[in-house]
Amino acid sequence: MRVRFPILVTDRLVLRAPRRADAARLLAAWSDEETVRYFGTGPLHTRGEALEELQIFRVQASSGDGIRWILTQQGQDEYIGDIGFFDFAPEHARAEIGFLLARELWGRGLMGEALDAALGYGFRVKCLHRVEALVDPRNEPCLRLLQRAGFEREGTLREYEFERGEFIDLVLLSLLQREWTERSAGREAT
Repeated sequence: MRVRFPILVTDRLVLRAPRRADAARLLAAWSDEETVRYFGTGPLHTRGEALEELQIFRVQASSGDGIRWILTQQGQDEYIGDIGFFDFAPEHARAEIGFLLARELWGRGLMGEALDAALGYGFRVKCLHRVEALVDPRNEPCLRLLQRAGFEREGTLREYEFERGEFIDLVLLSLLQREWTERSAGREAT
């Protein structure tokens, strides 16, 4: 039996399943050096690579190892970014979150909106207890976004990954379900 992919809707966004038709716009975002500078992978170069990424998203969802939504603006069904959970550890009710937004849309609050929707799904539907994020310490906008969402900085994993010819540190942040619930209740009360 095939499980239906969850669609999430916010004030300005629709978070939906990946499609092959997303390849060109995904490639445009993922090939931009500035956009992927701290993303953990080098830029994509071909449509074939973009299709491979989309296939990875689909396999993660069907296997239960993760879920990656395509971000689109309400009323427009074109890829503008993606967000999702990976490295699900069901026995620990834990997952890691990652996201990317096309550079021309930075600074509009869209990723904060998408992050809130994804976290709601993770905590309410997937019954996660803990969501983690690993972030390059030079990626200050991402760190600020996560901290505004309630993530706590736990520490630095020294020379944790080898990327683009060098070992890099990563900052570990986390958000617990009870913290998210308290923040959500506080926002609804105002």
